[in-house]
Amino acid sequence: MFSWHKVPFARVLIPYTIGICICYWFDAGTAPAIILFSITCFLSLFARYIFSATAHYRVRLFQGLFISIVFLCLGYIRSLAFDDTKTPGHFFSIKHGTSYSITVDDAVVEKKKFYRCYARVTAVSDTAGNIHPSYGFVLVYFNKKHITSKPEVGQTYYMKAGASVISGPANPEEFNYSRYLAFRNIRHQLFSDSQCIIKSSSTEHSIYSEALRFRDHCLSVISRHIPSPGEKGVAEALLLGYKDDLDPAITQAFSRTGTLHVLAVSGMHAGLIFLLIGFLTRPLEKKKHGRWLQFTLLLTGIWFYAFMTGLSSSVLRATVMFSIMSLGKTLHYKANIYNTLFASAFILLLYNPFYIFDVGFQLSYLAVLGIIWLQPKLGRLYAPPNRPVKYAWELLTVSLAAQVLTFPVSLFYFHQFPNYFLISNMLIIPLTSFILFGLIILLALSWITPAAVLAGKGLLYAIRFNNYLVTEIDSLPYALSEGFYIDVVQVTLLYAAVICLITFFSSGKKWILFLMLTCVFSFSALTASACHKAARQKIFVIHSIKGHDVFSCIEGRKAYILADSGFFNDPSLFAYHISPYLLSKGVSETKKLNMEKSFVSTNIRIKKGIGFQFFDNIMTIQHSCIKNTRKRCFMLIKTIDSPNTGMLQCNKNQVIISNAISRSALKNLNKEYFKLYGKPLKLNKKATVFILH
Repeated sequence: MFSWHKVPFARVLIPYTIGICICYWFDAGTAPAIILFSITCFLSLFARYIFSATAHYRVRLFQGLFISIVFLCLGYIRSLAFDDTKTPGHFFSIKHGTSYSITVDDAVVEKKKFYRCYARVTAVSDTAGNIHPSYGFVLVYFNKKHITSKPEVGQTYYMKAGASVISGPANPEEFNYSRYLAFRNIRHQLFSDSQCIIKSSSTEHSIYSEALRFRDHCLSVISRHIPSPGEKGVAEALLLGYKDDLDPAITQAFSRTGTLHVLAVSGMHAGLIFLLIGFLTRPLEKKKHGRWLQFTLLLTGIWFYAFMTGLSSSVLRATVMFSIMSLGKTLHYKANIYNTLFASAFILLLYNPFYIFDVGFQLSYLAVLGIIWLQPKLGRLYAPPNRPVKYAWELLTVSLAAQVLTFPVSLFYFHQFPNYFLISNMLIIPLTSFILFGLIILLALSWITPAAVLAGKGLLYAIRFNNYLVTEIDSLPYALSEGFYIDVVQVTLLYAAVICLITFFSSGKKWILFLMLTCVFSFSALTASACHKAARQKIFVIHSIKGHDVFSCIEGRKAYILADSGFFNDPSLFAYHISPYLLSKGVSETKKLNMEKSFVSTNIRIKKGIGFQFFDNIMTIQHSCIKNTRKRCFMLIKTIDSPNTGMLQCNKNQVIISNAISRSALKNLNKEYFKLYGKPLKLNKKATVFILH
């Protein structure tokens, strides 16, 4: 039977997490939380010292409530304190800052025209030349024309530029990169100019910078002994979590088969290292003080692996959890595994409360929770006759248990479900575990050239076979179900149904089965309502994509995408900017139309060089208004019904300007428009959604 006394950290973690969520969605400042915290502490002390000892049992419910409110307030206050932009001394609070002294604080990502990294601001110069010591983190873009070499972690740069706030997504349902960075306390960005110089020749050293340098050394060893690009990228991702060299086709195959987690260093990788070291040091348990030596070796091994991966957050989460488990075992403390899990989560959320919104954090803890809660129940359903069957059965139940508790979150974020995840995990996990240990041996033998060359060749063929298995499973019919779009309410209903179903099989109580059926019915009703709404919709969208004019005309569950050929030649633009919105609207059929060609359909017409019409709305070129402008200026206008002419008929209404227009062209357009209509031009350069009735 479940008891809260066995998992005290759950009683702390739940209200603390609620406080974080309240701060994120309803930020009302620190005053309400401090007042509520003070009142709660006072009432708790009052109840403790006023009531008699015999009455303490009767008021224990209120004591528990007081403790929950205290940690709720702590979660709220910690979330507010995490935002360092609200504290004095932050670089953005210094007025008229023109120059910044920054130190590269994270791994540098190389793009075609620039280097991108996170940096720490140490000083700001204002217009008067005064230097102000400051702090804060910033996203930096180094133009390759302005620096001679790739920046390194720890290097200090002097940048003459203005910091700007990172803007949110320009298109509906687009990935919110600004929110992702805000959860890491990064809210501003800097762009280098010609006066970006290295301030000092020395490089700052820290644990993190040394970890990244060691990771780069490991990458060079892998690159030297596994030169094939496809296999090298998988090896780097599998051992170190480095994904810059991954082939997009291989990444997609892993994702579609439900095995992408093996390419992101996480709890599975740290767990394998933990098990390996535990197996090798098991003889020490029988010797005097041997368990402390084993504990030291376990801690050294898993933290060294975290160091080798560049101290990635996913590995750190698992490392903290395994460290707590090892300490409890060494002290002969029979720790509750759930309490250990919640304790590690609480420690990490104390460090960064917004980890709770991180996809990796959610998936890793849900997977571990599924394994420790559900896997033992599934394991008891069958008694394997021998050791090989037992190993296969354990692997099957572990994969199933992890998938059961992670699939609602996966549907919410990734909108797809791998149908053959059991087959792929049973084949890929053992093979990748072997490859992981082989890569560690390769690094250990890297100074012995013949042995390293031999290990590299063996790993090359093993990874090649692994990639072959993944692509073959991905090519099977019905390998992937996609197009799912569910909201937070539906995710909650799915989890409620799953928990009720598992509890029903454990207890056999009929009311739990009824509750599960209620959750399933509610989920189905919400899905049916969304499908009905999608079938009746008519929406016109102007997307904001630099260098392109892109429009979506949605009719029911079918969408027409109108754009230039340059946009269609880059599939990544459609996948990043357009696809999420179409998915949210339940679009199941997409037709791409090139605006450089004429097209005629029932409710949409394109006239080459003039514009297009969708129902009674037209985006067209107003020739009298673009005398001195580029032809990417479009006007949203109303049509005059004239079916006999078959031409695009229009009347002035609202003006939508493409992002592709230059400032000078925009200025000329404004003058022309004022001459024609006697009023200023109302512009909208953001993504715009029009619901047509």
